[in-house]
Amino acid sequence: MFNETRVGTATVVEFIRPDGSVEPMDVDLQYRTDDPHAVTLRFHTRDQESTWLVGRDLLSDGLLAPAGVGDVRLRPDHGDVLVLELFTEESHAVFHLSADELHRFLESTYAVVPAGREVLDFDSLLKDLLA
Repeated sequence: MFNETRVGTATVVEFIRPDGSVEPMDVDLQYRTDDPHAVTLRFHTRDQESTWLVGRDLLSDGLLAPAGVGDVRLRPDHGDVLVLELFTEESHAVFHLSADELHRFLESTYAVVPAGREVLDFDSLLKDLLA
């Protein structure tokens, strides 16, 4: 079986509604060493869940300067606030999240897979797929 390590945290972000009102939303962030370039963001609302796969580098870059040009964009705002924007063909969602919390989470991912060491073990992955 393919070995993997998981790092995760749960946090609360602010969903900025189109009318400008704010709603707290639970989000789980998860990192897996078997997919070392990605972070899974799982957003929980009262009646549904939305999952986004985001590049770890994009999240790291977005702590310091605007990052992302596609469906996911992250940029620093004022103080400890980051602005996360998620785009689909039908909608656009805006969230505020803590830069300190994201930084701590990313540091925990770099503790298990340092930057520049994101290597996939294709032999083990192929064996698992064919098993």
